[in-house]
Amino acid sequence: MLLIVRNGNTIFNKTYMIKNLLFFCLVVFTFAPSHAQSVTTTTTGISSANNAVNIAREGVDQSLRDRIVSVYGVGTPAAIQTWWVIFYDPSVPSHGRAVKVDNGQITRTYEAKGGVVYPDSLTFQFSQLTGEGPALAAAQNYAAQHALAYDNVRALLRVTTTNQAFRWRVQLLNGATSRGFVFVNASGGTFAMYAPPGSIPVKSGTGTGGVAGDVHRAANDVKNTFLGIGGDLQEFFTGERTVDQ
Repeated sequence: MLLIVRNGNTIFNKTYMIKNLLFFCLVVFTFAPSHAQSVTTTTTGISSANNAVNIAREGVDQSLRDRIVSVYGVGTPAAIQTWWVIFYDPSVPSHGRAVKVDNGQITRTYEAKGGVVYPDSLTFQFSQLTGEGPALAAAQNYAAQHALAYDNVRALLRVTTTNQAFRWRVQLLNGATSRGFVFVNASGGTFAMYAPPGSIPVKSGTGTGGVAGDVHRAANDVKNTFLGIGGDLQEFFTGERTVDQ
């Protein structure tokens, strides 16, 4: 008891107070470290285009680091696991130097052999790079609204023409079957348009600045890049050509 009545006087029970104070201190020191540990261990590294490209830049000569041809990754609808970054490198016949990054580590550096000579005029700087997160989210949202089932993606950022809007292109795949492409504005992460597999874009977003022109440019982009130049999409943007044409 906290209070004791003795000879008609009420006094504090010092032993009781000391025991409770010791118990309170024990509780504080027991749970405080556990809480701090849980906060630090729940933070995990997130694979992103920005991180991957920054790592890939360390694998090439300094003169090439701001001459990015393309950033291409494969993974789940929510996250990219593997990235290929192609830099413009005039010292090799294809003018492309590819760096493969897996889980934050460079696993391969090689001449990109996508069946073409990569042009210097369509490169961009590291400062122009935007993360793929908003693009993946926009793709998920579009797929949900239009009942497109998919379980893996191929995400791409590159310049296709000097006057085209800078966009992420997310290819939706269910297994190995393409479910189409979702175009997302790199600046702002807003939906731009959708291109069904094997065809030109037929649906466009709002507020993209000239929808008709956007559709036309995107159509040429799909035709000339995804379905034509360099054969298979993955070969072109990984620089790992496996089929002669």
